[in-house]
Amino acid sequence: MSTISSMTARALSPDEARGRRTRAVAVGWGIVWAAFMVPVVRVGLAQGSSGGVWGAVSAVVSCACLYATCSLSVRRVRQGLTWPSRLGLLLIVVGALTATGAAFGVGPQSLQLAVFLAVVLAFSLPWQVAIGPIAILAGTLFLVPRVISSWSTSDDAWIALLGAGGACVFGRYIMEQRRVAHVLEQRTHELEINEERNRMARDMHDILGHSLTVIALKTELASRLVDTAPDQVKAELTEVQSLARSALADVRATVNSYRELSLAGELARATNVLTSAGVRTDLPLTVDAVDPELRELFAWVVREGVTNVVRHAHASRCKVELTTDSIEVVDDGIGLVSSGTGDGHGLEGLRQRCQDNGADLTTGTPSSGKGTVLRVSAHLSSRLTHDTTS
Repeated sequence: MSTISSMTARALSPDEARGRRTRAVAVGWGIVWAAFMVPVVRVGLAQGSSGGVWGAVSAVVSCACLYATCSLSVRRVRQGLTWPSRLGLLLIVVGALTATGAAFGVGPQSLQLAVFLAVVLAFSLPWQVAIGPIAILAGTLFLVPRVISSWSTSDDAWIALLGAGGACVFGRYIMEQRRVAHVLEQRTHELEINEERNRMARDMHDILGHSLTVIALKTELASRLVDTAPDQVKAELTEVQSLARSALADVRATVNSYRELSLAGELARATNVLTSAGVRTDLPLTVDAVDPELRELFAWVVREGVTNVVRHAHASRCKVELTTDSIEVVDDGIGLVSSGTGDGHGLEGLRQRCQDNGADLTTGTPSSGKGTVLRVSAHLSSRLTHDTTS
């Protein structure tokens, strides 16, 4: 039973959470569009004529084509594709033609299909290109009621079209900017990784290059003198051992320095991880207030706390508070006890790390009664005593 419950309570990955949100938004849009079509279909069928019936059918076909095109276009924009596919173009044409047929068959009540068409154009075309067709549609809706008196009831339809079209153009612009920012962030991350690899290679070369060269020369000399000067060979081999131990110590020190965490870097990483998981963040923008001796420890706290929030908490909000000698990671999720996590291996390791650094780790529930508080405090006076005794 515990295995089944843990599988059920498993936190969604960022891709799964994004997929669920996308499907929920698509269903919501479909419901709204269908609700707007119900009056149009009723008016067409109420006319009792073949033209009204065909107008109602055309309205349904147009709404379905435009909705499908809108869904496809939003997906393509998120994938970084600028222009619609051939299927998307075909659906736009069919949707526009059937919308025209609905206008002739049903009358001014079907002009909201033009609003749907403006929304589709906003998401299907680059935002700079979509402005023109939307403006033409708005101008058409402005002129038609003033030219055809029977359509005067739709005198303000052009305002709704401009509002919806403008909002969706802006939405398309925001989506494109987010995509560009994501690509730039990925490239920057790749450059940082390459730079770190190059730095590691340079450090390893500087540390081992000289030592290994000297060791090679001394062992070669010892092999030539092994028969003629055994005492000198012994001295050379002793120095080779010393050089090898020194190089090994340098390598270990270098690797340990690579393992150190940066508090500012962990906060930036936490922002990306939580945002991708759909969790709202309230994280400090600077770490200047934290004692420099505690920043690496607090970086481990941020990493472990954020990992628990993403994997187990099912939270919608996460907050990190920093002081000179303390840190709190607070979420509004289901809590460690409810999630069945308790003090897992991650918290056990963090607790041991805190003890080694003279700090106290506590977990609890926020004053709101929902979620988890992970707090680490290190009184500087006791920390200095701990460092002195160790």
